[in-house]
Amino acid sequence: MIRLQDWLALQEQHTAPLLDTESDELKVHTHQRGRSLDRRTLTRHPTFDRAMIEMVAAGLDEDDWQGFLYVMHTGQGDALIPRYIGKAEKKGVKHPVSANLVRLHSDPSKFGRWGYNKAYHVGELSHAVFGEAFTSGKASANYLRWAAALFVTLDPPVLRAPLWMTLIPWRDGHRGPSGLIGSLAAVEYEVIALAAAAHPAELLNVQGR
Repeated sequence: MIRLQDWLALQEQHTAPLLDTESDELKVHTHQRGRSLDRRTLTRHPTFDRAMIEMVAAGLDEDDWQGFLYVMHTGQGDALIPRYIGKAEKKGVKHPVSANLVRLHSDPSKFGRWGYNKAYHVGELSHAVFGEAFTSGKASANYLRWAAALFVTLDPPVLRAPLWMTLIPWRDGHRGPSGLIGSLAAVEYEVIALAAAAHPAELLNVQGR
């Protein structure tokens, strides 16, 4: 089967740093959220925000757009190491468009599943990094594992390596790594399996998800 890095290189994609860091080091910028500005939160990179907003806006105007696959990774090109893989589908459970994809310009809380709220990736990772300074209660074991894998230190939050996000728009008729035409859900499963086989120690997906 094709290498993950080779398959990714063939896809339409938007790649940007996930988190905003100091220009000459890997210390991640933080900001305060919540009504009382008492929730310390990791800050997404503005280039990632622009890429997400522009890709989703274009996709929502296309009838054959199913949503997008995302790959969080360190390294690029042949040196790419996948760290987490998932998807955000256009269609919601109850509505024609998922709540994850609406009002991205004005609402950073969900943001294609990479939002700042609890139950979204950057919010949950912030909870794992900052604990009670983000919100009360214990962070999930899964995101505590993310924090340990991705950061050298938690306060200040310093990454082990530059962290990238690649967004891949998915349309009807697109082919996964197997060469078969498949849905967004099907290609997510294929890509996770491919990444898990090649990089089992680095991939942070749990139980195939």
